[in-house]
Amino acid sequence: MERRTALTLLSAGLLADRIDIAKGQLLQIANAPTEYRLQFFSPATNETVAALTETILPADDHSPGAREANVSLFIDVMLANSEATVQQEWVLGIDEFDAEAHRAFGSTFAQLDAARRHDVMSAAARNEEKPSTELERFFGTLKVMTLNGYYTSAAGIHRDLQYKGNTALKNYYGCTHPEHQA
Repeated sequence: MERRTALTLLSAGLLADRIDIAKGQLLQIANAPTEYRLQFFSPATNETVAALTETILPADDHSPGAREANVSLFIDVMLANSEATVQQEWVLGIDEFDAEAHRAFGSTFAQLDAARRHDVMSAAARNEEKPSTELERFFGTLKVMTLNGYYTSAAGIHRDLQYKGNTALKNYYGCTHPEHQA
């Protein structure tokens, strides 16, 4: 759904129920992810999306990856509450990743090891600035949604970015670099 359309409908009060449902589902993912029931993806598709997002944002020594942040569940909620055209774009895009994995390695994306997943993802990202294939175009959509899901999760905000929340400062001392002193 286009942002303008959503804002227009929201201002008219037409999306309120849909937004409340999505907020409740996102809270469930944050608080009790094991109790969340997939709304749009099948379990197999969810596993593929989890593998795709983890390939974009893998766990490392500093922070958890997209899988631990439940990014695939975030995407499931977003798609369950999206228009059919957006949902179809995702179905076709996920199919494109599986087709590329089959073409290159004879297996689905989810069944590949990390190195081969990286190879398929690199092929999809090759022309990120000027995508010319459906796979390359979908990569941009997947990447944006992965980042949105990750950095709105507790894992992304608190563990990766180490955000501590808004805190009141007793004093503000300004910049302490000598070249910035008056």
